[in-house]
Amino acid sequence: MSLVETQAPPRRATPAPVEAPRAITFQPCIYDRVLELLPDDRSAAILDVGAGQGFFTRQLTDAGYTQVEACDYLEEEFRCPEVPFRQADLSVGLPYPDDHFDLVVSIEVVEHIENHFVFLRELVRVTKPGGRVIVTTPNVMSLSSRWHFFLFGYDDCAPLPINPHCEQYFLQHINPISLAMLLFHFERYGAEVVDVTTNRMRKGSRIAGIVLKPILRWALRRRLASPRHAERAEASAVHLRWVLSDANLLGRITICVAEKR
Repeated sequence: MSLVETQAPPRRATPAPVEAPRAITFQPCIYDRVLELLPDDRSAAILDVGAGQGFFTRQLTDAGYTQVEACDYLEEEFRCPEVPFRQADLSVGLPYPDDHFDLVVSIEVVEHIENHFVFLRELVRVTKPGGRVIVTTPNVMSLSSRWHFFLFGYDDCAPLPINPHCEQYFLQHINPISLAMLLFHFERYGAEVVDVTTNRMRKGSRIAGIVLKPILRWALRRRLASPRHAERAEASAVHLRWVLSDANLLGRITICVAEKR
């Protein structure tokens, strides 16, 4: 028998296992709260925008959702090879057609984006009419954050000077956004905010809320109800509802749910 005939076939190298994605937000309970807001239909088409390593993407597939996609700027970070992924500069646009997804989710991303106008317009654009967009972001309108800004000059979304020399500067909270501005953007781009909630109430804000909430409600109503703002009464009513909500005044993270018209 020849040497060739007796030689064992070469062994194939075993591919290295893909490391499981990890949560990179400082408030991990956000993911569980967002999962509670998802549709019951497991065939719903869902896009995870700013997916990072894919921690929430993996939670979606583990929950049985069968049409999940993801996108982010750093493709090499994504660790869910079974999920379709597209690289995208989120300040420029999303590489998907109009009216494509039943649900678009973006967890702790918008405060890292240079251009809120483009980013939020794109989230609405790729959502189907009647579909929903869920955006979470640190709550800069909470009573605690306002007090922090009063004392130190920085809201507690970015409590220290942002490093201008960081190569990946966008990993910092370079562009915090308030609930009032989220309301503006969603309304402008054809969606209506249907829910504002939070991951948890801040203990330090509860007592302050009891004292200050009636004062804030009186002051804001008085301002928005003035004759010079009469033509914007409908918009003022929407802002009063959400801006004065407990989730906005006392919550740690803003979780905003909008429905596309």
